[in-house]
Amino acid sequence: MIRFFRTACMLGAIGGLVSCVGGADGDTAETVVNKKEQVQIANPVDTLILRRGLFHSQLISNGKLRAQQKSDLRFSGSGNVVWLAGGNGTAVSQGAVIARLDDREAKLRLEQARQAMQKADMDLQDALLGFGYHVADSTKVPQETMRIARLRAGYDGAVTGLESARLALESCVLTAPFDGKIANLKTKLHENPKGDFFCSVINDRSFDVEFNILESELAHVRVGQPVSVATFVEPAKRYAGEVAQINPTVDDKGQIVVTARIPNPGGLIDGMNVKVYIESAVPDKLVVPKSAVLVRDDREVLFRYDPQTGKAMWTYVLIEMSNSDSHAVVANADRGAELNVGDAVIVSGNLNLADGSEVEIKR
Repeated sequence: MIRFFRTACMLGAIGGLVSCVGGADGDTAETVVNKKEQVQIANPVDTLILRRGLFHSQLISNGKLRAQQKSDLRFSGSGNVVWLAGGNGTAVSQGAVIARLDDREAKLRLEQARQAMQKADMDLQDALLGFGYHVADSTKVPQETMRIARLRAGYDGAVTGLESARLALESCVLTAPFDGKIANLKTKLHENPKGDFFCSVINDRSFDVEFNILESELAHVRVGQPVSVATFVEPAKRYAGEVAQINPTVDDKGQIVVTARIPNPGGLIDGMNVKVYIESAVPDKLVVPKSAVLVRDDREVLFRYDPQTGKAMWTYVLIEMSNSDSHAVVANADRGAELNVGDAVIVSGNLNLADGSEVEIKR
């Protein structure tokens, strides 16, 4: 009996010690489990009230900048370059000299042509005298007689030779056809230009950018519509412009070529690859942030908040159009979904939600 009594006392003491440990913070093991369940159930979310409004539709395409004015220049004559206005990137004004060739030979030929012209003029006077006319009476000379006299004097050939020599001298000078910058210059001073190309002059104050849109997107694009472009060097920086032309034909890929004009505030270069953004306002759309729409079972869904039950309701939707941060959506009627103005749509904290999940609106 004494041994049994001691054993019972020891078991009672151990039970009391366990009871004290479990209740040190005032919580039982069952309470701790309930708290864990509450933490799992409490899904903090943000919501917005669904409204109809303007959706800023956005088409995105790729294009390449092309200077609105660009001219490839060449010398029609040959010779070494004896003067240059500058190198690539040098600004030039319309009519300004860009480069000169050695023109000594051209000047000599012009002088020879002038002398030949003087001789032909004297020979013409002698020929007219032979017909009984004076040069001063040229208006009275019959047309056929004048033609014969000019042929005998070689007058017409001298006129042509003089004009050719003048053009040859002028061709030793290359001038800018409009205000712009020198580009693609490869010939250096004292070199003989090779081939038919010498340099380009580009007007980079504005650029044209050509890009393609799908036939189905044509309804959202019009001449004069605002556009913006971003370079791949500074993708966050936008340059504004507008649609200038729409090619009225569809190619074999179902695409249409659109041309936009972009003023250059600085930083844009001819031939630069850019991303083109075209925006238009579409009225009467249900607009939600992209974060509100998820893909579940290969379908787009969003969660609506039911204030009466405090639960998230799984709702199938269809995306009508998208831009960089928003979707225009409608309920997927084929899946029996409903979506109405005034619904509270969950826009954050929705990644791990299931249909009927209890949620808590963030304060």
